[in-house]
Amino acid sequence: MRRILIAILLIGSFSGIHARQQQSADTLAVFTSRDSIVVIGNRIATSVRNLAYSYQIVSGEMVQQLSGHSALEMVDLNFPSAYVLENKALGYGVGREGAGILNLRGIGGKPNTGVLVLLNGHPDFMGIFGHPLPDVYGNEDIERIEILAGPSSTVFGDHAMGGVVNLVTAPQFKHLARVRAEFGSFGTQIFSVALQKKIAKNGLFFTARKQKSDGHISQTSFESLHLQGGWQYQINTAWKLLVQGRYVPYQFDDPARGEVDRLNLGAYAKIKRGTAEISLQNNTQKWKGAFQLYANAGHHEFYDGFKSDDFSYGFSAYQFMQYSGALAFAGGMDVIYYGGKAKNDFAKLPNGAPIVNPDAHDLTSAGVYGVVFYTPLPQVNLKAGLRYQYNSLPLNQISPFLGASYTMANGLHFYLNYQTGFRAPTLMELYLFPSANPELKNEKVQSVELGTSFAYSKSGQVRVALFKNKVRDLIQALPTLTPPPPTRFVNGPQSDQWGVEVLIKQKVLSNLFAQIGYGFLEPDLLTAYNPKHQIKYLLSYQKERYYLNVYGKFVQKLYAGNNETLPLPDYHLLNVQAGVNVFNLDLFVRLLNALDENYLSRPDFPAPGRQVRVGFTFRL
Repeated sequence: MRRILIAILLIGSFSGIHARQQQSADTLAVFTSRDSIVVIGNRIATSVRNLAYSYQIVSGEMVQQLSGHSALEMVDLNFPSAYVLENKALGYGVGREGAGILNLRGIGGKPNTGVLVLLNGHPDFMGIFGHPLPDVYGNEDIERIEILAGPSSTVFGDHAMGGVVNLVTAPQFKHLARVRAEFGSFGTQIFSVALQKKIAKNGLFFTARKQKSDGHISQTSFESLHLQGGWQYQINTAWKLLVQGRYVPYQFDDPARGEVDRLNLGAYAKIKRGTAEISLQNNTQKWKGAFQLYANAGHHEFYDGFKSDDFSYGFSAYQFMQYSGALAFAGGMDVIYYGGKAKNDFAKLPNGAPIVNPDAHDLTSAGVYGVVFYTPLPQVNLKAGLRYQYNSLPLNQISPFLGASYTMANGLHFYLNYQTGFRAPTLMELYLFPSANPELKNEKVQSVELGTSFAYSKSGQVRVALFKNKVRDLIQALPTLTPPPPTRFVNGPQSDQWGVEVLIKQKVLSNLFAQIGYGFLEPDLLTAYNPKHQIKYLLSYQKERYYLNVYGKFVQKLYAGNNETLPLPDYHLLNVQAGVNVFNLDLFVRLLNALDENYLSRPDFPAPGRQVRVGFTFRL
């Protein structure tokens, strides 16, 4: 409790400062004016003053400067009620204990199937298990991260129960080349090179990244190669064509997967993932949108003989039209075909049948949606939307949305919304293991949110949100009355959650920026990796060629299991980074877990202790 009180005092001290200096172009923070236009998930363009959501943008500059290996780290730092699980010094891995557990406002799951991750506006997830693989994303070429909290299935469809995280990638054509290297504790090595060049209407780009770590304890090694490239073509002032793809082979050892390793062989895996997309984007005074074709495929091999191949192929089209000053429309459709197959020749049931169902399975999901924005008065904005989703299981779903916002003359902004979300059962839950159940229904959530934001000075902003979730038909593996199997996936558990978020951004001096957030969550029975209290902070100081960043979080009342089972100790994670720019060369040193906090990421599994890393970035 003492830590919570200290952090609340810090919030008060930051919010009480009303510095009026203009923001330097070199500082880490980026403020958005009340009349700025934001693009949400690549699909809706609207003024900040008309938002009726908890929405936040993380700049690519912050990602490049502060993240160690993944853009998801910045989601955890910047959003008060987000919680990202990291087991190791480098890399996430896959499975229930890996795959970058990402919870927003108490919803996410193990692995993460309840928060939708978009890659440049289109869904990105593994075809069989239904979760994203953050080790594929890395942190290179991230232009921005968009975080939309709360159920968002009206616009974004399946998986968007807790919210949406959109990773927007783009080459930095202002530099021909960029070389980056980083070395540190636990044998960590990261090397990357990026080449990008604009030639008339064409833009070509390529990035290669190699990273490895021996791990912070025995059998926690990680190694990956990340190759990404593409081509942009500016057809005319209104239309742009983008073609890009990536290939990421990686391997890891992860004792956190939960198996009992009696022979000390490890729990290693080798994974190969590839993504591709073709996007035709339009941007005129009245119309903004895109037409996208995308694909995601992978091959996984595990130490115990489990092998799988999965795929997802999709098409989406969406447009935003500003019909008049008072009326705007957004609408679109999306189709995704996904599936795969798996096997394990060594795992058998007592009767000799395979534990892993070796049959190939696939599903098709398609949706259509529309949203209306109406501004009857300059300070009032109303919005309503509806989606119809088809799934070949068959499981069909209707997902509505209602919202209203009011902005006063002094910039004080209030909003109220009703949001809905859903998630279809994954192929793993339906068919793969003996616990599978082909009769599963969609998970569903309804949420009400009341919020306010206020730019109390030219250099300070505060946002407060109160939300309540009503989650139904959750899919969980529960013990069976007559085993085998010992557990079976069923719909049933319900959860009524509520929480409060506070986020303050303050330009303290012309070269000092402070950000602090507090998230309170009453998760009901969904206590797994949904801490009750989180306090997150960032202090960024920059003067001429030098900069210093201090950032971290307090976490209190954390559990590794639902229903308050498997309690984990409270902890404070403090990170420090300092750097200097010499012409085109950035030199930096970072101290992660600077206090060498001894905390657990799961029962009996210690998280990494203090890490020291040094590196440089050279831009030509």
